[in-house]
Amino acid sequence: MTVPIVERMRAALDAHDLDAFVEFFHEDYVGERPRHPGSAMSSRHDVRRNWEEVIGDVPSGALLEIRGVIIFGVRDGRVAWARMYLEPVEETGRSLGQLVHERPGPLE
Repeated sequence: MTVPIVERMRAALDAHDLDAFVEFFHEDYVGERPRHPGSAMSSRHDVRRNWEEVIGDVPSGALLEIRGVIIFGVRDGRVAWARMYLEPVEETGRSLGQLVHERPGPLE
């Protein structure tokens, strides 16, 4: 049985093996964050730079408190594109009722 790509990606991150992790992404990879339409698309180079910073800042065995969903497009066994819907976890948050009644602020 073949181990799914996301499990292999996770294993590379858990091992802090940045080179192995980046190899899961096509050279022409494009990542987008639809919740932040003004942000630039990310490239394979950005993946390396961003995760290099995370790996350097998060000690081995520590939890990275981010939740959400990433939708991957896989081509030839490697990630060709991704849409990321991720947010940091808040220690104390607002209730659903509070969120529903908040007016959105200006778009950035």
